[in-house]
Amino acid sequence: MTPFRQALCAFTLAATLASPPAHADEIAKGRALAERLCASCHMGRDQGEKKSANEIPGFHAVARRPDQTIEGIVAWLRSVPPMMPDHHLTQDEMSALANFIMSLRGAPQ
Repeated sequence: MTPFRQALCAFTLAATLASPPAHADEIAKGRALAERLCASCHMGRDQGEKKSANEIPGFHAVARRPDQTIEGIVAWLRSVPPMMPDHHLTQDEMSALANFIMSLRGAPQ
């Protein structure tokens, strides 16, 4: 293997290994925001998808919607839905919150 290929492999490996902690940090930041700002409405035990307009969906249910994406959650948060308080979230906070919600997709309730 040439020195260039060795350096390229080392760089790729380092970049790959560095990515998960950043993602884990993003999820942890989102979890902290959710616990502080959203828990009273969206993090109830066994809280599923809403069955009527008056019900509030739990985060597990939001994450498990078939077409749900991080970008979709961020766009929805950016619109400041009228039924929710405006927490004046920054773009980074919305992204962290969306990453946390989507991390629940495969998690047990």
